[in-house]
Amino acid sequence: MKNKKVLITAIVTVILAIAGMIFGIKYTDNDIKEITEGVETVVEIVEQNQSTTEIPELTKTDEEALEYQETESEGFELQGEIAYNGASELPNIKVEEYAGLTYYSQIDSRWKNKIYTAIGDTTQTMGSSACGPTCAAMVVSSIKGTFLPPDMADLFVKYGFRSAHNGTYWSAFRWTADVFDIGYKEVYKLDEACELLQNGYYLVTACGNGLFTTGGHFIMLYDYDGTYIKVYDPYLYNGKFNTSTRRGKAIVDGNTVLVTKDNFRAYANYGTFFAFKNDRTDVKENTTKVTPTKVETNEFTGYTAKVTAKSGLYARSGASISYSIRSGYGYGKVITIVAESNGWGKTSDGYWVCLQYVSRIGNAIIPSSSRNTVGQYKRLKSNVKLWSNPSLSGTSYSYLKNTQIKILENVSQDVDKVYVPATGRTAYINIYWYK
Repeated sequence: MKNKKVLITAIVTVILAIAGMIFGIKYTDNDIKEITEGVETVVEIVEQNQSTTEIPELTKTDEEALEYQETESEGFELQGEIAYNGASELPNIKVEEYAGLTYYSQIDSRWKNKIYTAIGDTTQTMGSSACGPTCAAMVVSSIKGTFLPPDMADLFVKYGFRSAHNGTYWSAFRWTADVFDIGYKEVYKLDEACELLQNGYYLVTACGNGLFTTGGHFIMLYDYDGTYIKVYDPYLYNGKFNTSTRRGKAIVDGNTVLVTKDNFRAYANYGTFFAFKNDRTDVKENTTKVTPTKVETNEFTGYTAKVTAKSGLYARSGASISYSIRSGYGYGKVITIVAESNGWGKTSDGYWVCLQYVSRIGNAIIPSSSRNTVGQYKRLKSNVKLWSNPSLSGTSYSYLKNTQIKILENVSQDVDKVYVPATGRTAYINIYWYK
């Protein structure tokens, strides 16, 4: 801080000296001091506002590979309550200067690769798992003063609010309100939530598979103008709401997602609202400008790899150990990897494996599907689950043996998009399960 002030003083002195020579004005030491302090104040304001400024260009595959955030398990909720009761001694934590309404992204390049884990799993990062602490950091920064997501993530791990495999416990938000002395309540109805938004509250809610996520996800709501609910999505990427299932249901304006109340009710798949009271009288708007940024894509031609785990390798429905085991590969098995995300590889079978236990052996050209079974009807050869995502992840739907399905699209060599006439549902299946 001292060196910065010296530098600013030197720059101001030189500029005023040049101006004095040109215009014949003599500046006193007091003039230099006052101007320096003014410049320093502007610099401080810029530094304090640490909102995310870059919205990355990702794909639906990246989103589907996120760690699943549990939203329904009673056991999950109970463990969160145990963690909260165990953290009865509240720490004394200081925040930085208040900079106004603040947006943070969990995939911000400043911290997306930081480990966020309670079990030493290096595949669990801010980018893959930290929607919870990112939303909590947005709430605290927007009400009390600047507090960054990685610092909040460290607190959640330290005090037991990071679960082993399913993201952040719900009770972390009650704990956050207590620690940072923020008025707090929980509501369950959207109409009441919108009324609170209009009365100075910031809300956090957990969403299931729908408008904001393919699995489970925390988002922050910061305003309702009578038409649109204004949302800060910590996993916002360029083009997220241009997919076939989301198009027309939301509008992105900079770092804000605008959703009508009707669309939010119909498509967000929300649960409890955690409402935080903003008692500030000097509320500042978020004027941060955001720009789309290119990132290295996770999609590529592919490669072959050999399983090196002596006991074999589990194949899961998503890119973390929190996803269910769907199959497996024996030691020495050669598999084809068609995509990568956060240390996991998607196989040509549609499953995900941990890349720590395979060894790359060569490049592989993945041919487009030579199957042409669109329009055909099939029957299931056993009781099986269909999936909401083409990666055979997300929400699962159980169907009985002999259920008839119609093939709508050959997504890959092993995966079809199908329609179930009996229920009217569209979903995805591995073709292995056909009779």
